[in-house]
Amino acid sequence: MSDFGIIGIGRIGTSMARNMSSNGIIVSLFDKSHNSLDNLKNDYPELDSSLVFDDINKFISSISKPRKVLILVPSGPALDEVISLLIQHLDSNDILIDGGNTNPNVSFVNHQTIKSKNLLYLGMGVSGGVKGVLEGPSIMIGGDTNAFNQVKNIFSRITSETINGSKSFEFFGDSNQGHFVKMIHNGIEYVEMQLISSIYYLMINSKKYKYEDVAKIFKKWNDIDLNSYLLEISLLKLTEKTDDSYLLDRIDDKADDNGTGRWMLKHAVDLGCSVSMLNSAIDSRFISNNNTRSKANKLIIEDKKEYDIDFESLANAYRFCRLTNYFQAFLLMDSANQSYGWNISISNALNVWSNGSIIKSNLINALLNDYLVDNILDDKNIFNNLNELKPGLINILNTSLINDISLPCFNEALNYFNQISSPSLSTKLIQAQRNYFGSHKIKIN
Repeated sequence: MSDFGIIGIGRIGTSMARNMSSNGIIVSLFDKSHNSLDNLKNDYPELDSSLVFDDINKFISSISKPRKVLILVPSGPALDEVISLLIQHLDSNDILIDGGNTNPNVSFVNHQTIKSKNLLYLGMGVSGGVKGVLEGPSIMIGGDTNAFNQVKNIFSRITSETINGSKSFEFFGDSNQGHFVKMIHNGIEYVEMQLISSIYYLMINSKKYKYEDVAKIFKKWNDIDLNSYLLEISLLKLTEKTDDSYLLDRIDDKADDNGTGRWMLKHAVDLGCSVSMLNSAIDSRFISNNNTRSKANKLIIEDKKEYDIDFESLANAYRFCRLTNYFQAFLLMDSANQSYGWNISISNALNVWSNGSIIKSNLINALLNDYLVDNILDDKNIFNNLNELKPGLINILNTSLINDISLPCFNEALNYFNQISSPSLSTKLIQAQRNYFGSHKIKIN
């Protein structure tokens, strides 16, 4: 009999199975695709003790009770199909774990459905990618406390060590908080990716800088406080070649999204929170795929110029934007706690993200050590730091504006900071306008 079941033996499922097997956990593996199972043990000797099935009945029967089954399939119809199948075959008090990128609202509904069948549910966000999941992922969990208590020893064996010496998994609450925290993680990731890409774009659009120059800057930054996993992999991809050409010269400049950023935007709108940097990052992906761009750029003549970049200002602009990104995410999490009656610890989320996750970085360590992240609005330190970094951001934005270079997220970071730090805004006139055409009541100080 096995200790654990995994459904969905794609790249992430295979990495998770290899991780568990390497840590002495016997796993049963199921995938309805025969191709996914062929030669699995030959390719990965550490899976020699695992049990491999393409029959759901045999798979279920092979797992010791109470059964623990982890689902690693795409959210949507595939996930719905697997949950429906498991509900028919699992026994009372067996544990069903959704380990995919699932909308927190869907996770909540799935929890209620599974609970009604006398099964236990965990919604589990997993970060790390193929390599990170193999070596020790970052795991964010919500759902039944009883279920978590039964699996936490297993998770402690497969995760990494965090900045505070714990393991990189955390139980955030008895509802859909696990998938909510993973959604926030992904939103932060969207912005981080766009910031790095915008810096690359600013440099490469000047005739003065080549891929090697961008790589040198990224390498320098990766040795100081700007270090991050995303910066590290960006450095590697900048210098990657295929058929004697740079990979970036051959990539179509379009980027898709998996939906998690859109979900975070929806939550922010519902809660009345600004996540303007995420909005900008997603807009950039939308625009990249829109045929408006292919038509408009044929009608607009661009005169590419050679220009210099102040790299000290660029580094400070990057620092400013990264801090603002986390600041917006913290306020959204705090608002969710207040509105939904949750108690998600922002410091615990940062700790889990500090190792094993895609967004692990020196900044996360600094946020935990130097800021009051659970009460960020009371922390003068972050406002002082942003104010000190602001001139660098303005300098870089001036360079971009003069040379017609779009820097998504950079502009939004400055606009957001200027608005929250201003004692008055343009919204007084908006209130007066609404009063005139809609007889909306005017609020007087």
